[in-house]
Amino acid sequence: MTDKQDDYILRLSGVDLGSHKYTMICDKAFFELTGLGEIEDGHLEVQIEMEKSATMLSLQFHFKGEVVVICGRCLDLLTLPLDFTDFLVVNLVSQIDESFENDDNIWQLHEKAYELDLTHFLYETIELALPTQLIHPDDEDDNPTCNPEMLQKLAELAPKEEQNTTGTDPRWDALKELRIEN
Repeated sequence: MTDKQDDYILRLSGVDLGSHKYTMICDKAFFELTGLGEIEDGHLEVQIEMEKSATMLSLQFHFKGEVVVICGRCLDLLTLPLDFTDFLVVNLVSQIDESFENDDNIWQLHEKAYELDLTHFLYETIELALPTQLIHPDDEDDNPTCNPEMLQKLAELAPKEEQNTTGTDPRWDALKELRIEN
């Protein structure tokens, strides 16, 4: 474990029952640490409010900042603002149930555990908050704001559509001859 990963571990031992607040910063070093996915850079401040009871940890997360990804259309860097919340419930148990599979937002942890590593949870939560299409948005006139040189090159390399003079696809014409009788 690196020193940087220690920044994303909540110490549990010695923490009193009740409400506690933490702040974590997910920056370029964090995204390099994970070595996963599509995020190149970013700076997100994560506010965490943890409610600790004898049998459970309830964590509320507020992510605010921006991430840098590669545009899926022009391959230039794209900065995306993010502002969202998520939660995590950690059941503190005396014996880990091997048949229990940690859910995205419900985990199991031994009650004697002294720390909770949030690195993977934070990264996956940020990844899931990204839009499905990572492309530069169009301007107010619906024109793409991607790199114009790349857009021109894509247009040049796009397959040319063959003109069909009959108005129908000849592959489907054979189906017209089929008769279905009941």
